Amino acid sequence: MSSDISIENFRGDYENLEKMAISSWRDEYGLASFPNFYRPAFLKFLIERYSDKRQIVAAYRGDEIVTFFANLPRRFHFKGKKYKAVLSCLLVTRKEELRRGIALAVINEALKQNKEYHYDFALYTLEKGHRSTLMIKKLEEAGNPVEWVKKQNVIARVLDLDRVAASEGLKGWECAAIKLWGALKPPKPSRGRRLREYRREDLDQCVDLLNSYHDKVTLALDWDRESLGWELDYLDVSQTLVWEKEGKIEGLINFIYHDHLGKLKERWAWINHVAYLGLTNKERKTFILDFLRYIQEVGCIGTIEWTKKYYPQWPFIRAHFFPYFRSVAMVSWTFNKDINLKNIPDVYEVQI
Repeated sequence: MSSDISIENFRGDYENLEKMAISSWRDEYGLASFPNFYRPAFLKFLIERYSDKRQIVAAYRGDEIVTFFANLPRRFHFKGKKYKAVLSCLLVTRKEELRRGIALAVINEALKQNKEYHYDFALYTLEKGHRSTLMIKKLEEAGNPVEWVKKQNVIARVLDLDRVAASEGLKGWECAAIKLWGALKPPKPSRGRRLREYRREDLDQCVDLLNSYHDKVTLALDWDRESLGWELDYLDVSQTLVWEKEGKIEGLINFIYHDHLGKLKERWAWINHVAYLGLTNKERKTFILDFLRYIQEVGCIGTIEWTKKYYPQWPFIRAHFFPYFRSVAMVSWTFNKDINLKNIPDVYEVQI
């Protein structure tokens, strides 16, 4: 690595990071569409909740950001115990600086900090064939404690096929397959929407609802009021809808607004958190249709979810969600020798 590169805490230069990241991703993806994870509002949603930001790491050459990597502290419940962990994400390097060892140096700095903070593990998701995947394999070959946790496939629901096809550059056979699946059908009209927008007074019930996964899911996020309050409602980024039944919150769906950058810029809703175990099968169907109607009304052209298997997903399939053309692998850098995260069947964690 060049001697004029410094590895330090991220300086908060969000706009410069976004420009660098989009240029790098465009270089890798070519004409294909990709989500703008580096939109400043989204990054602030992820980062500004933490008073200690020392684990948001970047490399700089003077005033120019060269590499960025985020470690987001989490708490998890695993096999009856709670653990400290991080979600490692958003690794990106300026395209002109690739293959010079900078990203690897930033990752090693982050791993060093993870051990100093006594985290039990760090989760990371990788897309097959991409630069970061190849880098993690090199780290594994070098003796780092990498465990392959779970493969996650994408399911998607299209709400405006013409706009999706124009933005994503879909081929004719892909459009035909979407139509054949029935994913083009608009959500059926409702006599009265049962899902409503989240309010702050719902927070305590939402904490209880999501923490109920502790005894149902192998590896599950653990929430308190402060962390979940930030997560569920953030202007122009995160929104939550809830289902109230007999005066009690029995269901919620939280989603993130992501701008996909393809031939056109279009907004999608990425599903973040789902809980509806207290609803009947009929209510779950209405739950999904109400969600689809809502995001269509606010301008989203589609929605995406991942097969993490922490809740029943068949209502989504009945609502014409279909398997999309991408998948990711969740991996863990496991520092605690007393736990093993290999080949877990179900995980409750967000997808970034």
